[in-house]
Amino acid sequence: MTTDESQPPGKGILHPEGMQAVRDLAAGVVHEVNNILGVIIGNAHLAKKNASNAEAIEKYMGEVREAAEEGRELMRHLATLAAGKSTRDRVLSLNDLVRNAVSELDTPAELDLSAEDATVQLDLWAAKDALSSVARFMTETKAVKSLRVVTRVVGSAAALTIEDDGASPSEKELRALFTPFMKLDRRPKAGLELTKLADLAARSGGYVTAGVRQPHGLRIVLTLPVVDGAASGDGPGVPLPKKRM
Repeated sequence: MTTDESQPPGKGILHPEGMQAVRDLAAGVVHEVNNILGVIIGNAHLAKKNASNAEAIEKYMGEVREAAEEGRELMRHLATLAAGKSTRDRVLSLNDLVRNAVSELDTPAELDLSAEDATVQLDLWAAKDALSSVARFMTETKAVKSLRVVTRVVGSAAALTIEDDGASPSEKELRALFTPFMKLDRRPKAGLELTKLADLAARSGGYVTAGVRQPHGLRIVLTLPVVDGAASGDGPGVPLPKKRM
């Protein structure tokens, strides 16, 4: 495989190719599904064993429901990755997308949004899901006290930066950061969140890089091409509509 000299720094790291990447993904899926099935089977057995205890049955079946929901969420993430080029792309206000994506975080995010409201072409729900998931992953790190989100327009590109003040990943950890289900030292398991963001960027003609925030912390940068002269389908300041189930 040849390397494109013009390729943005870090792009190759976030889009591994070849059978090793397939094996890593398959191993992660097997591990996650086995964990979920273990919870379901174990609690179903306990519920049957305590069939005369209504309180115990409610507890065990609650665990079964939660595990099943986790499994459905995993399948939804995998379906997003398996999909080809989205046919539901639309022109969006990047600032509005950011506001919506961080609106339900437990840790309030400091927003520094560009005065020049960039419009980008993305699948609305895939983008919101990916950005929200990445922000949650970063705030789930115990050492994180704050999250900062910045948007900027540079020429024909829009840059979205998400950074925290938690533990700084090592160079090795940065290279493994976008590997599905990888757990990093001092940080929780990333699951498919960062991989989804990298996939979304690649399908939209952009890219994602990861680095260390000074003096410490993690920085994720999503760079996307700006859709020149296009009006946003949502408009500045307008909340995104709720997804129909």
